Amino acid sequence: MKRLSPFIPIFILLLLPFELNPYWLRLLTSFMLLACLSYSHNLLFYFLGYPAFGGIAFFGFGAYAFSILYNSYNLPFPLSLILGGLSSSLLAILVAPIIMRLKSHYFAIATLALQLCLMELAQNLEITGGTMGIAFNVPKDSNLISYYSSLILLSVLLLLTLFLERSRLGLTIKAIREDEITAMSIGINTTLYRSLAFVIMALFLGIAGGVFSFWNAYVDAPTLFNPMLSVKTFFILTLSLSSPVHGPLLWSFIFEAIFEMLWSRFLVLHGLFLGLAIVLLILTFPKGISWKRF
Repeated sequence: MKRLSPFIPIFILLLLPFELNPYWLRLLTSFMLLACLSYSHNLLFYFLGYPAFGGIAFFGFGAYAFSILYNSYNLPFPLSLILGGLSSSLLAILVAPIIMRLKSHYFAIATLALQLCLMELAQNLEITGGTMGIAFNVPKDSNLISYYSSLILLSVLLLLTLFLERSRLGLTIKAIREDEITAMSIGINTTLYRSLAFVIMALFLGIAGGVFSFWNAYVDAPTLFNPMLSVKTFFILTLSLSSPVHGPLLWSFIFEAIFEMLWSRFLVLHGLFLGLAIVLLILTFPKGISWKRF
């Protein structure tokens, strides 16, 4: 039963759409997309100790790739999603030789710089619609398709996290996190593992970006490369340090609930209250909150 516990919410989410109105369907899709961002970033943040603060760059890149393929070239939805994710992986392969040489806050700053550069490019290129963005028609059941696409992606990421947490491969990656020099001395190819994790993170972020594009039916640079997405993600990851399997799922749900409540009741000041809540939670639980406490 303990091994199945992370998937109990997945089973619930699988059946919920048939009982939900459109508002709750979109809210839960938003929660699942945020959880997907968190699990994707955790491949570097928790397992390797690399804070990819600008990992949203791959989310935005994949979203644009999906939108162009789906809208301009009329490719099927699943194929556009996969190719959007692969395009983000290709971008990660191209920048990995430079970015993966950096560590700690230098690595975080480099990924953030990549995010800002891509945002500026997207706002000035014709293929991305420039400042106008890209709008496209979606079928009537797009909300339901987006919901289940998010759920499938979340399930895959949860399985991958569970596998890494309990497998020899995961232990190898954690060894790099704890002491990279020692890991190299015992024959671990640290560059290979770091680059592989970076590329896989980009793959899932690109797919998530595609799902978001379809769900939103419109993409533009400020929305896709919004720094607030990075803030949300790393707030959740910080609180999930003690529970990398359950934590991102739990805290994504709590965060979206708090954000929605503040946004609906304090339209002007919701950002201030949200910032205060983030600061207080991180000061109170700097090492995260264990799932066992709930």
